[in-house]
Amino acid sequence: METGELLKRLGHRQDAKICIISCDSLGFAHCFNVGIFEALRSGVADTARLILNAPWSREAMALYRGEDIGVSLAFTSEHKIFRMAPLTQSPTLVDGAGELPESLEEFWEHGDTSEVKRECRAQIERAIFYGFDPSHLASESQALTLRPEFFDVLLDVAVEFALPLRLPVSDDPSHSVFPAAQIAADEGLIAPTHQIFCFDGGPDPLGCTEQNFEEAVSNLEVGVSEISFRPAIASTELKALMGEEWTRYSQAHALLTSARASEILRDNGVRTIGYRDLKRIQSQILTRTEY
Repeated sequence: METGELLKRLGHRQDAKICIISCDSLGFAHCFNVGIFEALRSGVADTARLILNAPWSREAMALYRGEDIGVSLAFTSEHKIFRMAPLTQSPTLVDGAGELPESLEEFWEHGDTSEVKRECRAQIERAIFYGFDPSHLASESQALTLRPEFFDVLLDVAVEFALPLRLPVSDDPSHSVFPAAQIAADEGLIAPTHQIFCFDGGPDPLGCTEQNFEEAVSNLEVGVSEISFRPAIASTELKALMGEEWTRYSQAHALLTSARASEILRDNGVRTIGYRDLKRIQSQILTRTEY
C-alpha cells in the first residue's frame, strides 16, 4: 500500500508523520517483562512483541492486561546463557542439542519450509491460547525476512491470521536482498514505511539517549515510522544476562518512561498509533480481496 493511501486509511493527512513506539523481547526475562509493561502503561510505548519460545513468556501472559502485543516468530537462539527450542516436533529446526540453532546461516541451511510454517502457526496459536490478541507479526533476527523461501512462509501465515507485518526497512545490503515490502504489499499486507532502531535490533542502531530520541523524532519522514527499543529494569538478572551492555537496556526503560519522552513527541507534533490501528485496516483489505 502506498504511503499516502495508508495515511488516508488511518484518518490522517497524506503528509502526516505518524509514529509507532515499540518494544522487543517481551517474554525474554523477568526484567524485560516488567520494563516493557511499564513502558506501555506509564510510558510512551505503543506496542510490544512477545517471543513465545522464551522462558518468561508465561509470566508475560500473567502480566497482560490487554495491551497491543504482537508475536515475534523465533527460529534462532543466539543468547549464550539460556537457549530456546521450537514449540513443535521439528527435526530440521533444531541443532544437535535439540534447541533452535545459534546462527541464521544454520537455520537457513537446514530449515524445512513446511516445518517452519507449522512452527509459525504454533507460536501464534500459543499466544492466542495465552489470552493475547496478536496485533502483528515480526521475525526475530529477521530469520524469515532475508530469504525468499522463508519470507513466503511469513506472508502465508500473515494472510492466514490477517496480521500486519513488521519488516526491515534499511539501505543495508543484508536487509535488501529482495523487495520484501513490495512483495508483501502485492499480497495485500501492510507494514510501517520506516524503521528506526534504538540501541540494537537493526543495522544502524541509535543509543538510547534523550538527544538521539529527539533527533529521531524531529527527523521523522512522512508516513508511518516505527522506533524500536528493548527496555528492561535495572537488576542483577539484567546484568547477568547482558553483561557489560546491561545499562543500554535500562537506559531504554528510563527513556521510555520519562516525562521528557512525552515532551519530545508533543513538542514535535508527532501523533502515535499502535499496530492495532494497522490490524484494523489489514482485516478490511484481506476481507475485501477475499484472501
